[in-house]
Amino acid sequence: MSSYRTSNAARSARKTEEGMLEPLLSEEDDDSTAASGTSDSSASTEFEPYKPTLMQRFKQTVVNVCLIGGVGASAAAMVLAPALMMFVAGGICIANVPYAMYKERELKKIPTLRAMNNKLRADANKLEANVDQLSEEIDILEPEADRAAAVEGNLRKIANKQH
Repeated sequence: MSSYRTSNAARSARKTEEGMLEPLLSEEDDDSTAASGTSDSSASTEFEPYKPTLMQRFKQTVVNVCLIGGVGASAAAMVLAPALMMFVAGGICIANVPYAMYKERELKKIPTLRAMNNKLRADANKLEANVDQLSEEIDILEPEADRAAAVEGNLRKIANKQH
């Protein structure tokens, strides 16, 4: 009965080991495992490019037009009323436009980053489950290993007595 439990635990540990090594395989190996049906599609690190909706593109266009309009209004105010305050206010407005356009472009990337974060979180949860499973396997195999070490020690003593 004990040898059956040991062989069953060893077989289970091998299956767990194969599952843990799967994400570590190279792309060539990953293609071969995908053909055999053992690969998981969520293990893919490639993400589909984010395509903004029509409303998001419209919003970005409106923001960019308003920013460019602000630059034009600031330039016009500096030309029409050349006072120190107009130059300071216009300069601040013109200096902030490139940063505002950059931030608007970066806001488009948030859904893509969120999808990547969700996939990484799913992979982390899967790895955590595998670690828990391996810990259980270790707990199961530890008494067997202790018993095997004790038997080995007894056999060494017997072998030493015979020599």
